[in-house]
Amino acid sequence: MNMPDKLIFKRSEVIKITRLDGKVIDYWQREFGGFSPKIDQLGELFYGKNDVELILKIKQWMVEEKIDKSQVKEMLKKQEEDKIPENELYENVIEDNLKEISSEKLKIIRKNLQDILTILDKNGKNYAKE
Repeated sequence: MNMPDKLIFKRSEVIKITRLDGKVIDYWQREFGGFSPKIDQLGELFYGKNDVELILKIKQWMVEEKIDKSQVKEMLKKQEEDKIPENELYENVIEDNLKEISSEKLKIIRKNLQDILTILDKNGKNYAKE
C-alpha cells in the first residue's frame, strides 16, 4: 500500500499502511526508538510521516530482508549519525545560492528596481527614497 500524502497519521492508519499489529509497532518503538507517537487530549495516538517511514524501513529490514535486530539497531544508529540537521542543510543551500549571485547580477537587479521606481514616480507617487 502506498503511503497517503499527509503529515500526520492516526494509529489505525499506521497499522493499515504498515500491515503490522499495534503490539509490533509498540515493541519496535521501545526496542529501536527513533519514533514516538503524540497523544491528543482524548488519548488517541498520532504518528508523523517520518515515524511511519521509519516503521516501514524497520519492517523492510527485519521482515523482508531478515536482518538481525542488533544489525538493524546499528543501521539506524549510523543513519542518524549521517543525517544532516535540517537547519544546517538550509544554511548550506542559502550560502550556495548567495555565492552564485555575482556583482554583475546585483547591478542588473538594482537597475531594474530603479526602472520600476521611475515608472511608479511618473504615475504621481514618489516611491523613490534615497
